[in-house]
Amino acid sequence: MARTKGKAKVKKENARLEALNVQYINVSKIIPNSYNPNRQSESEFELLRRSMNEDGFTQPIVCVEGDVKDTYRIVDGEHRWRCAQELGYEEVPIVVTPMTIEQARIATLRHNRARGSEDIELSAQVLRDLEKLGAIDWAKDSLMMTEAELTKLLEDIPAPEALANEVYDEAWVPTQESSDNPDYKEMETDDGTLVRSFSP
Repeated sequence: MARTKGKAKVKKENARLEALNVQYINVSKIIPNSYNPNRQSESEFELLRRSMNEDGFTQPIVCVEGDVKDTYRIVDGEHRWRCAQELGYEEVPIVVTPMTIEQARIATLRHNRARGSEDIELSAQVLRDLEKLGAIDWAKDSLMMTEAELTKLLEDIPAPEALANEVYDEAWVPTQESSDNPDYKEMETDDGTLVRSFSP
């Protein structure tokens, strides 16, 4: 059970966005929230910048109405907003949602947690497809990959394929500890530890 401190428990009452109404708003009217725990490294931010520079602004920023008239507070998309400023955007696409204070904070955390993670084997396959299409240099540049990273992903063979043609002996079965066993070995190390072995 979650701990409750401070105010009494708030009833879950959320307003659901029924239709996506994208507006273009001046970047100066958008305000970051003070509680976003999401952080990006310089490399990740540069990757976002390249994405926006090459593909444009493909995902609107999610906002709520700000405290000051005609301002909008970010729920999700702070890095896109910061990047847009660096790239010289005057206006950016936003979606204004009718969220309560509580709902906006939960949505920020949920958006951050729902980003997902990369499946390396599938990414490698996509890169192999791009190599066949003749777009591997483009991908390397856009994804900010070093030659070593790219080579490793393109040449790594998934474990099931790598082991598919191997022939294995039967597993070793332990036998009774006995000096009669020809595979039994016993030795003492320099520090006096006794080491016993039943396998060649």
